[in-house]
Amino acid sequence: MKLNLKVFTVLALAGAVAISGCSANKSGSGSSAEPTKAVKTETPAAPVDLTWFATVGGWNPPQWTTEPGTVMGEQTKKTGLTFTYNIPAQDGDTKLNLMMVSSSDAFPDVITTIGQDMGKKLVEAGKVWELKEFLTKYDPESHLLKGFPEDVKKQMIKHYGGWYAIGSHMTSVDARKVYPPSSDYFADVAKYADNKGVLVNANIMKEAGIKLSDLKTEDGVLAALKKVKDMKLTVDGQPVIPLQIQGKNYHGETLQYLHRSFGAMPINKDGKHRHIYMSPENKHAIQFLFKAAQGGYFDAGQMTTDEAAIEANVLSKRVFMFIGGTPKIGKFDQLDFWVSPGAILSSEGTKPVFPFYSEPGRGWMQTMISKSTKEPEKLAKWLSYVTSAEGMTLNHFGIEGVHYTKDGKGLITRTDKGIQAQKDSTKTAVGIFWQFENIAFFENVQPAPTKREGAGGLIEMEAKTAYARSPEVVRYDASVLNLPGDFFAPGSENATIRNQIQQYYEAQVAKMVLAKDEAAFNALYDEFVAKMKQLKVDKLDAAQDAELQKKSKEIGVTVKGVNS
Repeated sequence: MKLNLKVFTVLALAGAVAISGCSANKSGSGSSAEPTKAVKTETPAAPVDLTWFATVGGWNPPQWTTEPGTVMGEQTKKTGLTFTYNIPAQDGDTKLNLMMVSSSDAFPDVITTIGQDMGKKLVEAGKVWELKEFLTKYDPESHLLKGFPEDVKKQMIKHYGGWYAIGSHMTSVDARKVYPPSSDYFADVAKYADNKGVLVNANIMKEAGIKLSDLKTEDGVLAALKKVKDMKLTVDGQPVIPLQIQGKNYHGETLQYLHRSFGAMPINKDGKHRHIYMSPENKHAIQFLFKAAQGGYFDAGQMTTDEAAIEANVLSKRVFMFIGGTPKIGKFDQLDFWVSPGAILSSEGTKPVFPFYSEPGRGWMQTMISKSTKEPEKLAKWLSYVTSAEGMTLNHFGIEGVHYTKDGKGLITRTDKGIQAQKDSTKTAVGIFWQFENIAFFENVQPAPTKREGAGGLIEMEAKTAYARSPEVVRYDASVLNLPGDFFAPGSENATIRNQIQQYYEAQVAKMVLAKDEAAFNALYDEFVAKMKQLKVDKLDAAQDAELQKKSKEIGVTVKGVNS
């Protein structure tokens, strides 16, 4: 069943009209004009401006405008609201914590957080509304009270103790009941898509005489990187970069892909929780980057670069191989030469793994409504609107007839102007409201792509699904690893151990990758293992294993490590 979105006509507000009945005041007639009859008109209320605080790095919406024919202007027309943003460049959680304890009345009206802890702090401090209570009181006809995915709501309640947030990028069984996929293509994407992967520049690959099949193994990849480097290839006079990693977030994107490809799991062969950083496959993943650094296939400076530098390198068309977060692909939309080998098989013979979740997540961003807002009714109507089919269409696709068109089935295709507007989202606001992106909705209202290039094109989806489609990959249900909402409660021992481990891991990995030789690498790894034990990784493992066993019984799923 496909959802046909209604086409809404925007009515212009009529100005005051003075109606006068006049006779033809002919010369010498002695008649006079009838008095003008005043007509009462209502002046539209000025929109109310509220504050929106976000701890999301990289979210950069344009200043709010009420200009008709714009995403923000049309949203204001529908909701009567405008927003002033407070988006700290850094330490957003720290600043929000200070605002929570301040006696000032300047607490924001809308709050968007990421991560495990900040949302729970807001709930525990009584700063935000439980949404069923909020909507029942201020917008009892809201579609959210009837159609919000129950399986996602269940996860919210487990985590927060109630339904306190709208999560971004929702995708779940119940979400797809509301918005069924428009084609089998999207059904496959739901099963196989992953946000981490490997991409190869087919043009450079051809020039170097390398086949995609050569890149199916770790040894093959390292040999190809060496060949590309030794050939001293150039693109537009600039040297080819054999390997591009995910900049300063390589440990969170590049290494996570290598973990999966080399078979690392946070569960051992006995079905016990074992921190993924303590798995032999983690060592092997780091060792791959060590070998790549030793060979000069990527410059050590990449490990501290930002997203803009990564994008500049890739858009120059001189990157041979990119390993990292596949959402970046959407920004490389004029490049149609990407291909992917899928999984890179470890030289040690371990099986690649792919975690899927039979239970949905809560979403990435978590957007909450402040109890201190002076406009609860307007905010309730706004929340209902921006999460509705009409609101999501406006926010993500823009203005019909300008930024997109619909076919006979109601499926949406962006125009050239719409494609450019999405690229310029920080100026146009088309596609900038990530907080309300709903993957199930997008897959319901868009046709399957037919072009390789472009954000959401075949090249992007091929790359995102190539890994999980690799026949060697073993899928496992990672839902057994879902933890209770208070497991990493702020200030708890579990949270302290986790944070100390992550901080140490990031520092030590950099040393290992840049070690002077194999002996130094191994010494640094031994040091890493010893320090992890000092940081109480075993204690955290024991606590997580207890939850793993409980969760396994609860959902009737048993998972065991397939490698070490």
